Amino acid sequence: MLVATSLKVSAQYSSCNDFGHFDLFIDIVPPAAVGAKILIDSAGSFPLSADTGNIVVPADFGDLPGGPHKTDDPGWVVNAGGLLDGEKLWFRALGALRYWDPTIEAWIGPVKGERVRYFGTIPFEVFLRNDPVELAFYKQGTIWSYGGLEGPLESPIDQAARDGSIHTHLDFCVEAADGDCALRGVGHTGNPSTGAYLIELQLFSDAGEGEKYRSSRPVQVLLNNGLTGDQCGTAIDALIQPTNVDSSEALPGAGVLIMTGY
Repeated sequence: MLVATSLKVSAQYSSCNDFGHFDLFIDIVPPAAVGAKILIDSAGSFPLSADTGNIVVPADFGDLPGGPHKTDDPGWVVNAGGLLDGEKLWFRALGALRYWDPTIEAWIGPVKGERVRYFGTIPFEVFLRNDPVELAFYKQGTIWSYGGLEGPLESPIDQAARDGSIHTHLDFCVEAADGDCALRGVGHTGNPSTGAYLIELQLFSDAGEGEKYRSSRPVQVLLNNGLTGDQCGTAIDALIQPTNVDSSEALPGAGVLIMTGY
């Protein structure tokens, strides 16, 4: 069944360049209830990894406001009533960074030490403590590299509005080994290699001391850095087509489900 699904979506996602500003829709099932599941893309709009069965979300660096190596897509949307007023949605970083090398057409480790950062919001209690070291730790963002993860492994995405909804875009950034996305403005990212970068994360809520909702399955975000549409389509195919998946380099924590029963 997974093979058929992957083949079906292959033609639909033959590029990573054409989505523009877009969101991932998150369902809480049943809404706002104790024990509810956090489901990402339950409509099945995005392809599935042949290796793990998890969602693969193609996105594209190069937002005009952020410069050539940044994007705030995908965004995260929880419809009204999904959560209770004030409940928070968080992300948890997983695995390590993978890189699609267009010259050899393979998913490998970043060839020149590139990193991807994702900038979550700073937890409210950290603001209250106002410790400069702790604030700096969160401001640097969560970092995926070939060696694993640095920075905060978990960060808030946003807090639900009065109607229980969330719609938030946070920043992704790719940097060369001598770059630093945490510096404000354009031009601090260095010259990361052309290709695609793959990270993995999971959504959860700290409501009820983290026990109210069941964490989502992991989602893989594929971030294009300068590939043409056809090149990026090949990178997607290598993830969603079973015959092309390279499992020789297993990632720490890749594809591991923190919660089961989905």
